[in-house]
Amino acid sequence: MLLQQRGEQRVTVWTINPGFEGKITNRGINYGCQIVMSVLQNRLFDIKIPDISGIKHTNALHQLQYNIDSVTIRNVNLPDMSIILVPNMGLKVAMSNGYIETNGNWLIKSKIFRTHGTVKAQINNIAISFFLKFGKDNTGRPTVSITDCASYISKLHIYVSGKASWLYNLIIRWHEPSLRRYLNDKICLELQEILSEKINPFLQTMPVTKKIDKYVGIDYSLTSPPAVGKDSVTLPLKGEFYNLLHHTNVPFSAPPLDFLVDHGRMLYIGFSEYFFNSAGYAFNSVGDLSINITDDMLPTNSRIHLDTATIGTLIPQVKKMYPIMKMKLHLVSDSAPSVALLADKIILTTSGDIYAFAILPNSTLAPLFNIKLNAQITTTIGIKGDKITGQLTLDRVQLSLKKSHIGSFQVNCLQTAIDFLVSIVILPRINAALDDGYPLPLIGHFKLSNLIVQPHKNFLLFATDLSYT
Repeated sequence: MLLQQRGEQRVTVWTINPGFEGKITNRGINYGCQIVMSVLQNRLFDIKIPDISGIKHTNALHQLQYNIDSVTIRNVNLPDMSIILVPNMGLKVAMSNGYIETNGNWLIKSKIFRTHGTVKAQINNIAISFFLKFGKDNTGRPTVSITDCASYISKLHIYVSGKASWLYNLIIRWHEPSLRRYLNDKICLELQEILSEKINPFLQTMPVTKKIDKYVGIDYSLTSPPAVGKDSVTLPLKGEFYNLLHHTNVPFSAPPLDFLVDHGRMLYIGFSEYFFNSAGYAFNSVGDLSINITDDMLPTNSRIHLDTATIGTLIPQVKKMYPIMKMKLHLVSDSAPSVALLADKIILTTSGDIYAFAILPNSTLAPLFNIKLNAQITTTIGIKGDKITGQLTLDRVQLSLKKSHIGSFQVNCLQTAIDFLVSIVILPRINAALDDGYPLPLIGHFKLSNLIVQPHKNFLLFATDLSYT
């Protein structure tokens, strides 16, 4: 069992309920922080340690002039990391047993001698701790900030080679405290720069709107800042399809969307019925849910043809009034389709009108009849790449006669023909568009893997791992 719904004692606190919600589990959080630590580890190689120079007065050698330069970091290892989720606050990140190794050159001279050599530093047991807080910018994208950053170096070993290295060891000891302070401060500065230069710009690649076609888009903006719970970070997204030309409010609200996860995957994505029903509303509002059907759209080997001869075998007056003519059907929805998410399946119900015409020799249309259609369709939802896809399979169609221009007839005689047209002509065209998919709000370079899909009552669940490429 991937999840269970929360009991009534749990209260959802979103001021605007999300239509689409992601929950990043501990596995996903650790994976993301490992990526950040990998970036930090690579950035530490680029730290420019300033040259150290000065003059020291001694009783024995009088004035000594010394210099340490060309210090570079040649090895970095940040092995151990722990993350604690602090509900309603953020993430407490701690790293221990870090290791940095540097190489450099030294020079010392006085009035009576000059010598030089190499210097190597081994910095062991580096500990770093900081607090990650999540927010939301005015575009609806997530933001991350760091507070309470601290770095501590437990052990600093410096090895000096060359003539008079014993003397240089004395000088190094004078600067060891300042070197520790410099590295401690620099590590936290690097983390802040990674956030400002890498992480937050990276989060800006999260799409908050996606254009489906020239008429319809999806709003994936955050409805509130990411929320940290005891075992996951929740991203509540609006998850609404909308009319690009005339953005109006959907005439229904999103129900609370709240679910538990079992932590077998890095990311759990919940789609509420609102997400899918807003799609039906948006496409219906732009007049996209209509189709004209003519005989040339049928398979070439079809035994059923859309002409007055074929339909006339079912309704004789059609053939009598309009002999040997092609026909045209105009199918248009009369309301937005509705999706019901059940525990074991997904049901789409839709209704509309079928207007039947005979195509006269002069290409004008002669109205024949108008039929009311109600259809129930089983829907299969999946994910392909970074898109959500779907496939529709017809369950049943109910017909009723609304108006006839050819006299009365029993509409049930058209049942087989209409079932055939819906299954062979209409659904394949819709399925082709659904198979192209609708984009998910994935941040750049992340891919989904090990996907599981489960329908639940009132919401659909995707459980997936993430990979960064």
